[in-house]
Amino acid sequence: MFKNLYVSDLIFYNENVKSIIKFLKDNNVEKVEFFIEPLDEKYTKKMCEVLNNYKFKSISFHGPFRRCRLTDMTEEGWNDVIYSYTESFKMAKKFNASLMVLHSNERLSGPIDKVMLKNRIKEIVNLGKEYNIEVLVENVGIKENMVFNQYSYEKLILDNNYGSLIDIGHAFLNNWDIEGLISRLKNNIKAFHFHNNDGNFDQHKAISNGKINYDHIIEIYRKYTPNANIVLEYDFTESQEILLKDLEKFKNL
Repeated sequence: MFKNLYVSDLIFYNENVKSIIKFLKDNNVEKVEFFIEPLDEKYTKKMCEVLNNYKFKSISFHGPFRRCRLTDMTEEGWNDVIYSYTESFKMAKKFNASLMVLHSNERLSGPIDKVMLKNRIKEIVNLGKEYNIEVLVENVGIKENMVFNQYSYEKLILDNNYGSLIDIGHAFLNNWDIEGLISRLKNNIKAFHFHNNDGNFDQHKAISNGKINYDHIIEIYRKYTPNANIVLEYDFTESQEILLKDLEKFKNL
């Protein structure tokens, strides 16, 4: 029985408020991770309506990344990041979300100043502390748009004692040593994103639909990080029936 099992609202991306709440109620979904995008006012309004009209047992927030990115090295880009995260932390505090996921890197066109990027990550983490929100630094970037490889990601987490969220799909696509990663970062890992893919693209498929052996991943999870959150982060092209089937599987593991 997995007590810390969450559903990502990514699967509801194209749904309206009424249909989202109906699904949550009909299936007694108590724990959700919400994507928050303050620069996307329409989407943020929809998520806030859900949060205001449904009682969750626990929630976490996925910080903004669609309309702003830490790897935008321009002053305007950084201003968008600070605004977006400040507003996100305010919302997290309002709705009692204790965790915020931070996309640590995704390469855009142009050079990346890694020292500046690391300083930006530290600033966002410290900003979260002002709102009593723990920031979890996620491993992101696939293949050619990955800035931090496995070694430098592990070093970033351990040198700064950051909270970590491990996205299994991303780690698999980048051919990382997943058990080594989890064993070394086990004391910092607070959450995981579980989803599957074909080994070539970041598809966010159901855990049973792809090349990742999740039976083995669950063994590793139980061995090193049995109290970490698991978020089923399925794309909105996946069926909600598959999500429900996988939630039921976890109840019986």
